[in-house]
Amino acid sequence: MSKPARIAFTAVVAAVVLGIAGISLAGDGISGAEASGGGVAPGAPGLKDPGAGSGGRTEAPCGTTVTTGSGPDGVVGYTPCPGEEPPAFQPQVVEPAPGMAGVRARPFDDAKVGDDGVTVTIDFVSGVEPCSVLDHVDVASTATTVTITLFEGHDPDAGQVACIDIGVFKRVVVTLDEPLGDRTIVDGAA
Repeated sequence: MSKPARIAFTAVVAAVVLGIAGISLAGDGISGAEASGGGVAPGAPGLKDPGAGSGGRTEAPCGTTVTTGSGPDGVVGYTPCPGEEPPAFQPQVVEPAPGMAGVRARPFDDAKVGDDGVTVTIDFVSGVEPCSVLDHVDVASTATTVTITLFEGHDPDAGQVACIDIGVFKRVVVTLDEPLGDRTIVDGAA
């Protein structure tokens, strides 16, 4: 294990041990800061005042990531600072790759039309590649609707692989033949 990896591993273990110690002491009405002899100053940033009915529990300081539990039952959260915007996620931009196997329709979550009226940004949640690959996008137009259908499958050239079962935020940009105008976008897989 490299030196940076050992340092990161040691920091994580220390945080877990301190968190467990703080939790067990909090059950006795003592915060982690009080148990270490530091006490909690009333109004200290990121900490609740032990006399304010909190049972002496401490809160994570703002701007930190908080992990509770582990494995599939673990939860990762973020404690924002006052007035801070929540962290924005950036979807993975994908291009259709025709020739996938097991192709099926995939619903999308959001479709936004660009200022030009012909560019449509489609956001969807899918799996990881090579098990979930966008094969193609069909666009069918009528006088009142534009039906967009995403099709995905798995890469037949990848062989026998196992993919982790997690959701990946993806985005594909579609260009219409003519401006959307007053027509409505319909998800062809919904």
